[in-house]
Order: sequence, then C-alpha cells, then structure tokens
Amino acid sequence: MLVDSHCHTYSFRIEELENFKDILIVGVSEDYQSSIRNLELSTVFPNILPFLGAHPWSLPNIKDKEIEMIIELVEKFKGIGEVGLDKKYSRKSIDEQVKIFRLFCEVASEKNLPLNVHALDTWRECFNIVTSYSVKHVLFHWYTGPIDLLNEIASQGYYISINPAVVIQPKHMKVLEKAELDMVLTESDGPYLYRGMNLNPLKIRRLVEYIAKVKDASPEYVEEVVEENFKKFIC
Repeated sequence: MLVDSHCHTYSFRIEELENFKDILIVGVSEDYQSSIRNLELSTVFPNILPFLGAHPWSLPNIKDKEIEMIIELVEKFKGIGEVGLDKKYSRKSIDEQVKIFRLFCEVASEKNLPLNVHALDTWRECFNIVTSYSVKHVLFHWYTGPIDLLNEIASQGYYISINPAVVIQPKHMKVLEKAELDMVLTESDGPYLYRGMNLNPLKIRRLVEYIAKVKDASPEYVEEVVEENFKKFIC
C-alpha cells in the first residue's frame, strides 16, 4: 500500500479525501481544532491515522491551556505531530518552542507513540531533544537537513520523509541520494502549493517511481520497503 506519512488531512474536502482511500495517510494536526477534525475524519476514513499536535507556526496563536487540552486527548490518537521547532518562519521565540516541543516529546516517550517532527533549520536541535527523551519512533518530515546527521538518525531507528518536491529541490535531492531506503518514508505535506507543485497524496505514486529511479530499484520494491518502514514507525 502507498504511504503518505505527513498530510494535513483536515484541510481537504470530504470529496477529495474519497480519492485517497487507497493510500495509508498520517493526518497531522496544527492545533486543537485540527486535531479534533482529524480524529473525526479517521472514523469515516479508516486509511487516515490521526495525529494530534501544535505546529510551530501556529504557536503564537495557541495558549498554554490549549496545549494542555491537546495533550489530554492523546489516548485517542495514533501519534503526535506535527510538532517541533522552526527558526525560520515561527513567530514564537525558540525558547518557548523548545518548552512546548519538550512537553510533546515527554508524552511520546511515556506513551510510546510515534512523533512526526517539523525541524526546519533546527534539525540537530530537534534530534538532540528527541534522543534526550528516548523517543523510540520519530519521523523528521521533509528532511533537508545536514547529510552528516543522516547516519545518526538511522542509528536511532528514526526515519526521514521524502516529498514530491524532491524533483525541484536540490537540497532534498541530495538527501534522497544519500539516505538508505530503510530509513525513508514518503509524504505529500498536502494540501500545499510549493513552487507551482500542487502537493497532495495522489503525488505519492509518482514519487515512489522517482525514488525507485534514483535508487536503481523497482517501484514495487520501493513501495514494499516504505510500507515496512511505516509499520515500524507507527507501532
């Protein structure tokens, strides 16, 4: 089965989600309301695995009470995300971001839940934090971080996700070339318009074919490996 390990399902219309039924999708959230929406969608679409979270970009509009409300829901969800740090776009101070990210890491560790991480320009910082909490199942989504960090990520049994934008993003392409397949997941991050690319789960099939070409493997083999990686991440 095709896998979309990072998708903002709450932003799609129901009729659009109908088109994605043959794809296993992690529905990440950015605040309390989107977490609730993803939980509701998962009751209608069994292929959607709901994750709760507080996106770094959303933190300026999220009060401490809302963070508490999100965390109180954790037992109802399959994982935690989208959470993390962002020095480039978030208007929340990095110290405040770290404080909140640590709360989610602590919960992920205690509940043994997978963690879906946003780490733009903070790859090393996020890696150090998740390892300090001994979080077992971690995905660094749309990884464009340091190549020399890939081995450390892999050594922890963690994963990175490759986005369809890899075809136009040289930094991401270099990551794909260097990363071993046994640490790779696929994602759309949809719905998102990136440099003219309309990202959504339907892009995953073509992405698998592209990864296969880069890795000199068959699409069927890549699809199988990614699915096995996903099962290990989500358990």
